Amino acid sequence: MRIAIIGDLHYPSELINHTKINEEARDAYYKRFMDSFLSIQADYHISLGDLTHAGEVDEFNQVLSGIEGYNVHFLHVLGNHDTYTHPKEAILRITKQQRYGVIEHPDALILLLDTARECRDNWGGMIDEEQLAWLELQMNRKADKPLLVFGHHPLYNTTARSTETMMSLDPDVEIWPILERWAGIGFYFNGHNHIHSIIRKEQWHFIQTAAVPDVPAVRMVTVDPNEVKLDTVSFANEEWSEWASGFNGNMFDYEKYPNAEGDSSAERLVVSGALAKKGQVEHK
Repeated sequence: MRIAIIGDLHYPSELINHTKINEEARDAYYKRFMDSFLSIQADYHISLGDLTHAGEVDEFNQVLSGIEGYNVHFLHVLGNHDTYTHPKEAILRITKQQRYGVIEHPDALILLLDTARECRDNWGGMIDEEQLAWLELQMNRKADKPLLVFGHHPLYNTTARSTETMMSLDPDVEIWPILERWAGIGFYFNGHNHIHSIIRKEQWHFIQTAAVPDVPAVRMVTVDPNEVKLDTVSFANEEWSEWASGFNGNMFDYEKYPNAEGDSSAERLVVSGALAKKGQVEHK
């Protein structure tokens, strides 16, 4: 199984300085990125939330219309920017996605979480009691294959910046005691914090992906009986940087995060299937 993953896309329909040059730079950047992402051969193409910058209907429509021409299985978890303007129910009708759910693939168990609030003033994450109860039930499944969990927000005190204010799930959310019950190997993928980061805690690996306007890259996950492997595919070059400079600084309430690529340990992860039960992992 192959999965292509992107971090926060933050597609903006409006720019602060909406000149023709800046709008052309935005359009070129996002079209090239989405074409590159969607052209990757994968079983699933997954967005880790903040597909849009302001949660406007025209932003969703613009992004989704570009996906329609590709024969891909696109999955999107809600991010805080996605729910800025409209309630989740309305957004899910547009995206035709589920708020949270499970996919049972022969090679892995995939869980999709909703960690977003319907609140502009608090961009930290939250999971309601209904979803926590559902998640607890999933931990009782047979742990004979890897568990891949996708949510927008990281768990508190895991990946880079996750101890900063509103840069994680609410620390009072009792999600770690639930995940800790998983008997096999687990992988938690998130965005939100705009910097690549990979952290291991017990049998879990927490993988955070930077925002697309800062780092035009895709995380590729390959799962087979012998190993789970993550690689980072970067599209960055001078042309992409020039396009980004035309719109990146013209998005309201958005600043490019310095050193968003993270260090070398945030680029690649290999977990051997034979060693997974022993919790052994190799970073490359």
